[in-house]
Amino acid sequence: MRRRDAVRGVALGATALLVSGLLAACSASDEDGGAPRPPGEITFGVLAPLSGDLAERGQDLVDGAQLAAAEINGQGGVLGRQLKLTVEDGGCTAATGEQGATGLAAKSVVAVLGGLCEDAAVAAANAVASDGTPFLVSSARADRLIEAGVPSVFPMEGTVYQEALAAVHWMGYRSPQHVAVLGDGSPTSQRLSGLVTDRVEADGLKVSTRTADANSPDLAKLAGTVTAAKADFVYWTGAAEPGGRLVSALRQAGYDGHFMASSEADSPEFLQAAGGAAEDAFLTMAADPQLLPAAADWAARFKDRYRRDPGRDAMQAYDALRALAQAVRQAGETAPSKVVDNLPRLENFTTFTGTLRFAADHSLTYDNYIIAQVRGGKLILASKLRTD
Repeated sequence: MRRRDAVRGVALGATALLVSGLLAACSASDEDGGAPRPPGEITFGVLAPLSGDLAERGQDLVDGAQLAAAEINGQGGVLGRQLKLTVEDGGCTAATGEQGATGLAAKSVVAVLGGLCEDAAVAAANAVASDGTPFLVSSARADRLIEAGVPSVFPMEGTVYQEALAAVHWMGYRSPQHVAVLGDGSPTSQRLSGLVTDRVEADGLKVSTRTADANSPDLAKLAGTVTAAKADFVYWTGAAEPGGRLVSALRQAGYDGHFMASSEADSPEFLQAAGGAAEDAFLTMAADPQLLPAAADWAARFKDRYRRDPGRDAMQAYDALRALAQAVRQAGETAPSKVVDNLPRLENFTTFTGTLRFAADHSLTYDNYIIAQVRGGKLILASKLRTD
């Protein structure tokens, strides 16, 4: 709120009006018991699947946003105003995503954060497009959201292209001579396989590609492809369970080279299917607070508040809420267009994975992919140092 400067040295009539106004203000204060009236709250909307198979992840997302709001409010809020969250169940379908976003818009929220399931997030993004409500999509994959081209929508996950770069960059530390890129035929797997293959070939390395039947992959045949080609690095771009069985089949076939799986295999099913064969395998995956030293103190605060460890969705929502709050601070107001204008130019704003900055197409300038490694049946943050 702007303060009006009192005008000095004016005519007596103007002075009388000023005194009258002050008396009226004092009278109003007396009626309120002398306490100043609090400014209005700033309301952010949270969209998450709170029912169905992903309800647990949805609650994790909500809790991360709530922790950020509580901490910001404890430090005085934003522009002297407290933050308030209103939550809608966005489900995991286009219909529920649109319904949830429409419900938040009806509550006149300043901005929206959340979005976990891809279909729901894309539909929600289109729903908020008409009035330009800022929407930081914290957990859903970025590619389709970027392709939608909604000016007020900013994904906080990396793209498939960025994952391919992260994978090939990591391969460089292992110095492979022949890379086998294997997939299960799903759209994401095919796209990632193509991007990795192109990049590996551009680096002058030999590469073999093979796509298995997504429904019933012939893992023995895939393992035979690797051994026949004498590959020393395997990159699996398909789902978790067959990926785990593949690494097991490879070890049984005598393969002793490196194995890496994509974020599609980032699931307990991968380790369960692989058993001990997954030891030392790598995964490209979106950053997880349990693997980030920089998130340790925050994770402890989260656990103290909610009595459980935070997941990735909580961490992403925490950072999304903080980013929206920072954009409002920089804008000096809550007008949607002003908040949207400030999101691509957040000043000195960092997350648990580094600086948050958006490119012209609203993708992350610095992606959030990390490399994990299986050690003792658990995932740890991989080291760049060779251990073989």
